[in-house]
Amino acid sequence: MESAEIALDPAEIARVRSELRSRGFAVVRGLLPAATIERAKAHLEKAVGRHLEQAAPAAPAPATLPLARRLAAAYAGREAEAPCSWVPQVRGSFVFQGLLFRDASLCALVEALTGGRAAAVASRFNCRAKLRDAPGASFPWHQDHAFFRMQYILKKEEPKRLLAAWAPLVAVGAHNGGVELLPGSHAAGFGRHGRAGGFLAAVAPPAARGVVPDLEPGDVLLFTDLTLHCSGPNTTDEARWSADWAYELEDGDDVCPPLEGGGGGADADADRATPAEAARMRMRLWWRRRLWWR
Repeated sequence: MESAEIALDPAEIARVRSELRSRGFAVVRGLLPAATIERAKAHLEKAVGRHLEQAAPAAPAPATLPLARRLAAAYAGREAEAPCSWVPQVRGSFVFQGLLFRDASLCALVEALTGGRAAAVASRFNCRAKLRDAPGASFPWHQDHAFFRMQYILKKEEPKRLLAAWAPLVAVGAHNGGVELLPGSHAAGFGRHGRAGGFLAAVAPPAARGVVPDLEPGDVLLFTDLTLHCSGPNTTDEARWSADWAYELEDGDDVCPPLEGGGGGADADADRATPAEAARMRMRLWWRRRLWWR
């Protein structure tokens, strides 16, 4: 079904637009079809099965365990060794690329938020499994534009503005490492970022606590690329599965906050990289990919 055929509640569109402009994020409840969520989970269950056959972890994990339990059971006591990002497993998946990221209702909403322009799914996406206290699955305070900007510069492309979409595949909250967002932080513009434990992190993280929305499968969290957010630890014995992707914005969109006012660029080696520095970053990225495929 084409997104133009989807009838959306004008009041809901107005609410989402208002919250994106005022708070920098909005939660849309029950937007994604249950059938799509179940197919996405089934795809990941097969991927987990194949991974466990090859990885042969010490702890047995019966195939009858649900998605949230099987990976956690297999890596019990060794959570830091479990894969967090499952991008290769969903890169060619019709369920993720065709049904989830391009869901008709979600795309219709994005079109309504951008003045009727066809929703364009950005090339960056992820699917994550966060296990208990796994250090590599928690992120410090940051703005996504810092990551997006670096990725586009590495590809020798002009950085684009994006609207992030984050969808849980299991129930998510503060207890299992949900997304924490700082309301209104997008209005300050693009802030400086630096390296922190292998991550890009805001140089001046907020002192106040943010908001961690409780989300159910089918809910979608939308937030701007300038909204400060972080992700805490999972304190449960089940994996927190989620998918995230983005839609392209233009500077003139009323849900696209201006970059000005943030006190300068992002990480110096990304935002202000010289041609030589950019070339070195591309070489490092090439080597990382080569080592990963080995």
